[in-house]
Amino acid sequence: MKTRNIENKLALIGALIVIIGVSSAATSALAAEPTDEMTTTVAAKRDESASVTIRGAQKANAEAAAEAVKALKAETTLELDIQLGDLTSTFIASTK
Repeated sequence: MKTRNIENKLALIGALIVIIGVSSAATSALAAEPTDEMTTTVAAKRDESASVTIRGAQKANAEAAAEAVKALKAETTLELDIQLGDLTSTFIASTK
């Protein structure tokens, strides 16, 4: 009977040690979270980084659109010249 009481007391002491350890770890983890100032700084840097990326993408899209306009203009001009000038071409097949 005494042995059982000793085992129960040792189990209770072990459980208390585990609870104290977990509480201490949780307190340390929560204390290590960044402050609002740090969070704001990180968010501002992330936003700035996103803006730079977006501006780069917008510039690339504008350049691609300008190239597409040039290509379409050249093709359209050539087709209109052919149609308005009533130009035709003759393909002469080789007889090798």
